[in-house]
Order: sequence, then C-alpha cells, then structure tokens
Amino acid sequence: MKEYLKFVGNILKEHKGRYALCFIFQFISVFFTLLSTFLSKILIDCLNGDINKIELTGVVEQTIVNILGGPDFLQNNYWLFAIIIFTVGLAISSINVARALSNASVTVGISKKMRVMLFDHIQRMPFSKIRSFQSGDLIQTCTRDEHILRRFAVQETLLITYTLFLIVISFLLLLSINWIIALTSIAILPILFIYSFFIIKIVRKRYRATDDSEGLLTAKIEENISAVRLVKAYNNENYEIKDFDRYLKDYRKKFISWRLMSSLYFATSDILVFSQITFTTVFSLYLTIIGQVSVGTFVISFTFVNLMVWPVRDVASTLSNLARAFVSVDRMNLILKERKEDTLSGDKPLIDGSIKFDHVSFSYEDNKPILNDISLDIKAGETIAIMGRTGAGKSTFAQLLARLYDVNEGHIYLGKDDITHIQKDYLRHHVAIVLQEPFLFSKTIEDNLRLADTSLNKEKMIEATSIANIDETILGFEKGYLTPVGEKGVTLSGGQKQRLAIARTLLTNAPILIFDDSLSALDTETDLKIRSNLKKRTHKHTTIIITHRVATAKDADRILILNEGKIEALGTHEELLKKEGLYKRIYEIQTRMV
Repeated sequence: MKEYLKFVGNILKEHKGRYALCFIFQFISVFFTLLSTFLSKILIDCLNGDINKIELTGVVEQTIVNILGGPDFLQNNYWLFAIIIFTVGLAISSINVARALSNASVTVGISKKMRVMLFDHIQRMPFSKIRSFQSGDLIQTCTRDEHILRRFAVQETLLITYTLFLIVISFLLLLSINWIIALTSIAILPILFIYSFFIIKIVRKRYRATDDSEGLLTAKIEENISAVRLVKAYNNENYEIKDFDRYLKDYRKKFISWRLMSSLYFATSDILVFSQITFTTVFSLYLTIIGQVSVGTFVISFTFVNLMVWPVRDVASTLSNLARAFVSVDRMNLILKERKEDTLSGDKPLIDGSIKFDHVSFSYEDNKPILNDISLDIKAGETIAIMGRTGAGKSTFAQLLARLYDVNEGHIYLGKDDITHIQKDYLRHHVAIVLQEPFLFSKTIEDNLRLADTSLNKEKMIEATSIANIDETILGFEKGYLTPVGEKGVTLSGGQKQRLAIARTLLTNAPILIFDDSLSALDTETDLKIRSNLKKRTHKHTTIIITHRVATAKDADRILILNEGKIEALGTHEELLKKEGLYKRIYEIQTRMV
C-alpha cells in the first residue's frame, strides 16, 4: 500500500489542483443527489399530513421545511416542489458535466506522465539491464499496467470516495430522522469490508500469477512475429503453434483460478448486499406499520439504503481491482527502480582514433570469460580486421569500445584518456558501430539516415550512400529517398539494409568506425567497392572490421585473430599466412570453396 501511495503521489504532483477539484465536484454532486431524494420525502409527508408531526420527522426535514416557508405554505403550494426538484436536477446535471471534464483532464494528464516516465526510463537504462527484461513484459507494463493503474488512480478511487460521501451523508440524514433506521442501514457493511480485506490478498496473488503468464504469452507472440522468416524457412509453423499452445494453457489455468476467486467474491458480496437491503426494508416497514415513522421515512430509508449498498458492492469490486493496481505498481517499479545510465558525466577529450587495450578482461553475469587479458595498440587512421570462431569475443570487443558494457579488469584508452572517464554521450558520437543485423525504423529512407544528424543536407546523404554503394538502388525506387522501408526495413533485402545502415553510420563522421560483421550479407564485389570507397575518403578514420571473410580482412593494415577470448595472432595478411594457425586454416578452407 505504501509503495502504491508513493507512486501515485509522484505521478499526481503536476495535477493536484485538478485532482482535488474532481473530489469537490463529486461531493457537491452527492449532496445535491441526496437533497433531491430528501425533497421527495418532504413531498410525501406533505401529502400524508405527516409534515406537522414532529415526532415522525427529523431535525433536517424541519429545518428545510422552515426555510421553504413552513408546513402550511408547502401544503398549499405543491408547484414549488416541481420548481425546486427541477432546479436541483439541473444543478446535478451541470455538476456532473463539470466533474466528467475534470476527470478526463486528470486521466489524460497522468496517462501522459506515466507513459513518458516509463518510456524515458527504459530508453535510459543500461544496455545490459534492458537485455535482462523480456520485451513482452516491457510492452505489457507500458500499456496494460499503465491502463490499470491510471483507471484505479482516477476512476476507481473517485468511486470509492463517491461511495464514502454517499454513505456518510445518507447516514447523517437518516440519523436526523431515526437513529435506529440509520444504524440498521449500515449493519452489514462492516462485515462486507472485513471480508473484502482478507479475500483481496488471495485475489492479488492469483492475479499477479495471471499477469506474469500473460507477459510471457505477449513475449512469445512478439518473438515469433520478429522471427517469422526463420520459422517459415525451417517449415516450423506446427512446432511453434504447439509451443504457443503451451503458453496459452498456462495462462488459461492461471486466469481461471483468478476469475474463480473473483467470482466467488462477487457472488458472496451480493448475498451480503441483498441481505442489507432486505433487513433495512423489513425493519423500516415494521416501524411504519406501528406508527413510529412516516411513510416518507420508509420511502427514503429504502431509497437511501439502495443508494448506499450498490455503490458499496461496486467498491467491493474495486477493492478487488486494488490488487491489480498493486501488481501494476510492482511491475512498473521493477523497471523504474533500475538505475538510469549516466551518459552526461565525464570528460570530452579530443578523440583522434588511437585505441589501446591494456590487459582487458571481461565476462558477462555467468562469469565465463569472454575476453581474457587483451592488450592491443591501434594507431589513428589504422584499419584493423578481427577474425575468430563464433563466441571468441569479437562483438564484445566492439561493445566495450562503445561502453555498452564496462571491462571487469584492465583499461581501454582512447588517445591518453581512460574510456571510463569519457562522457558516454560524447563517446558514442565518436565511436560508431554498424551491426550485423541493422535496425531500421518504420520510416522513409531519408528519415532513417537523419537519425545520424537531423540537420543533414541532401548532398551529404548522397555522398554517404555513394560510399555505401546504395545510392543507385535508392534512386531506382519510385519515391527515391522518401521511400518507406516498412517495419524493421522489411521492404529491403538484407544487403540493402546493411548498406543503408553503413551510410547512416558514415554520416555521423565519427573518428572510430566499427563494422560488426556488417558486410556479411553483401556479395564480394559490393564488399570490395565499399571498402575501396572508405579508403578514398578525405578524412581518415580508425576502422575496425569484424568479419568471417578472409577476402574482407586481407586488405586491412593488420588482422587480429581471437581464439577463446585471447589474442592468438596479430599481423598482416602475408605475415599470418606464414604461420600455422586459425587464420591460415580459414584461408585454405575459403580458398578451396571459391
């Protein structure tokens, strides 16, 4: 509860005034609603002649009657009731409109606050932490959990206060008429609340299990949509459908368990609600028959108990939703309690492209070493090719340079500066990586290129796409640079996406360029053209090419061979061919395949 109140208090900071206004409108609405109902009692008492019997009417009724002109005046001017009831009804309608507008304003405001807060936090989390979350869980937290919490914080919290206002004011009005009827009207309500308090814990636990299961289900759907090409390539549709059915069965089991408990709760609460109505009605009828209360009192006691009990029944349902709100806060806090990545602290030294690895070791959370005691000097403007078996640490080498991860041991220097002392935001503008599987947003080609620099002019775009050998392809499209690429670049081939990603990276003009196996989808001729174009550039860049192709690596100034996280060999193409080792074996295999 404490976590929930703290979280909701934080998101409502900017909307305190409008949120308070919602409660004020609600109180006024309840007051006028009950006043309208109370006027009907006065009218009935006037018609029955009970208005003059003080023992059958309450203090509040006598006060209102005196304000309206007294018993005799009212009994001779029944038209006044029509005017008053119409005026009160008009006031209720106007207040309800104002209340709805106020509620909508707060709802939209806190929805924006939560979504921006979650999206901003996810974007600014460290890369390693983002990878530890299931994408389906993140999506569900930002959509469904946000909806549940927003609904409870505004609509359902207002329902609770509406019911509270209704019960308190109705009880006080009944108390002014007959204290016995007033106590009778709320006799069973404490039992209902105590019952709700205990059963809500079970509902909350089962809902959490259901929600987690749905998160896994969402992640499975998202994963299969992303991997649809792979599934079809392996003719694996039947297996994936059966696997999906396993997730569905787990979700169905937990959902039924949760709904059974919720249904049991609602059913038993209805029994208590109808018991309260029956008990109050029978008792009020008995008092009316023996002449202790007026017919108007019987009517208003029946009306008030219905006005009180049904909202209480809804509040009982809302209390069940409180469990869902608690779970949603827990899921949001799993994200929000993760520290944001500090990308602004640090120095901004001149980065000329020189790199030094000084006894660098790194391992992921499983503590299995990926890189082990790596020492290497790379000169500014030098081209280094990195080769090795799968899992040798090639991509990790690149990720350490961009500080997507930090080293466990040793140091990495750019020029004379330790990479850990450099501002991450500044560093990532100067170390550009082209990934093996480049990501393109569902925008136009031009929009994707502008991700590198929003102020780019067309000439620079054409220059970069020419170097990446994709300018002619783009101009061949009907809409040219304004061609939409579809979700994740689905309308482009693998090679076209890689070349577009290369052009986008070149537009950053970073002094250090890393090609993480990003030429793998290109034919040898295109690969050669791109590397030749890179060499012709006016500005010299330090280039690191991670590749499995000897044809791509052989023209590099030096070739680094990684084997089981260690440097096995380092030298030029000719030097490495003179030595027995992994590079020579790869060269012989690939030469025979040509």
